[in-house]
Amino acid sequence: MSVDRRRLSLLLALIAGLVLFGTLGYRVLEGWGWLDCVFMTVMTLTTVGYGSPGPLGTDGKVFSTLLMLVGIGLMLYLLTLLAETVVRGLTDPLAVRRRKERKLIHLRGHTVVCGYGQVGEAVCVALRGARRDVVVIDHRPEHLEWAEAQGIHTLVGDATDEDVLRRAGAERAESLVTVINSDPSNLYVVLSAKGLNPALRVIARASDESAAQKMRRAGADEVVNPYQLSGNRIAAMMLAPRLSRLLSGDVTSDHFIIREIGVPDALVGQTVEALGRETGALIVAIWRGGQPIRCRAGDELQADDTVLVAGAAAEVDAVEGRRDGREATARVQPT
Repeated sequence: MSVDRRRLSLLLALIAGLVLFGTLGYRVLEGWGWLDCVFMTVMTLTTVGYGSPGPLGTDGKVFSTLLMLVGIGLMLYLLTLLAETVVRGLTDPLAVRRRKERKLIHLRGHTVVCGYGQVGEAVCVALRGARRDVVVIDHRPEHLEWAEAQGIHTLVGDATDEDVLRRAGAERAESLVTVINSDPSNLYVVLSAKGLNPALRVIARASDESAAQKMRRAGADEVVNPYQLSGNRIAAMMLAPRLSRLLSGDVTSDHFIIREIGVPDALVGQTVEALGRETGALIVAIWRGGQPIRCRAGDELQADDTVLVAGAAAEVDAVEGRRDGREATARVQPT
């Protein structure tokens, strides 16, 4: 691309010089005004053919012929080079990558997902369903084609490399999920990510408890063993199938949903009873200090609390509306 820019700059300089040369030539040979000379030069170079500003003498005709022969060649070459530069900019892999990475610079509070296998794909689908901005890192371009088709930001590279994490915006991200099918790789990602952004919430995949302990010591906030999780899910579906489907999100209904909602400053000091009365939602539990607490009607919400809210979709949305600073909607009874 740098070679093309130099060629394009040189060609533009030659054309500008040719316009100046033609203007001076007509000024000397025909004695026209400066504007007429510029007009005649540009008209000759572009082959528009509006007609000369005045009658041309023999010297002017010879000069115009030479100007046409040189100028038309340069103009055709310029158009060819411009078309080639535009097409190359649209198809060149390096240029495409640079355009993608320029979009990542503006992301804030997004989630970085490292590894796009079956687990990574499931994570991205869920996050996109929750309208979260996601950046996926994987060293296999063919694995990222589906993600790109879904409008997910992608970055080809090794997630264990700090420079790749930095290009994905890990320093500005809200959270990072590393689900590479390799415990050492996930451990390196946790170490690198926490080094770039100590406040980053990191969730890692581990294949056994030994690897999970190492990742927790490295700074992972949560560690998930997909095999153990799958086993627990299967057992729960055997023992309590309806509750398992409800809590896992497999069942969706406007009549009853459960959602986790952070308590904003505007709701600090309000009682559980008052919030439930205004919105119609049921406050099931309060997550405080890393522990779930069974809430009672007179309990007051505190800063940094998270509440587990259940009710009809409109009622739960009303609680979220209070969090976002909007007026709570009227209580809606499920039909």
